[in-house]
Amino acid sequence: MSARLIGRLKAAHERISKQIELESNLLQPDEARLSKLKKTKLSLKDRMARISASLSA
Repeated sequence: MSARLIGRLKAAHERISKQIELESNLLQPDEARLSKLKKTKLSLKDRMARISASLSA
């Protein structure tokens, strides 16, 4: 179950990375959207780290 969850989180992390890249390349990027995307990406990364740590413990 946890391995599947980590896989889904990694996929979501990658999708958000692509959205950040697309938004950043706009002539006038929406800074509020970028900020929200970056916070979401960091939250996913933290969640993956917590799950990985609990699996190794």
